[in-house]
Amino acid sequence: MLLQHKGVSFDEIDVEAVAGARQEMIKLSGRTSVPQIFINTLHVGGCDDLFALEQQGKLDPLLAG
Repeated sequence: MLLQHKGVSFDEIDVEAVAGARQEMIKLSGRTSVPQIFINTLHVGGCDDLFALEQQGKLDPLLAG
């Protein structure tokens, strides 16, 4: 909801429905839990990590690119 509130478009990949998606997520992030959030190619982490970036004022610059 945070990204929607900011008007950011994103792709949600269902790792249960897309063949090989879970393995790719683990390979890229090193984590097995979902969600794992990437901004462009940068691995941000999970939901708590995303909100921490917002609280620190670091999310908007990342989104701006």
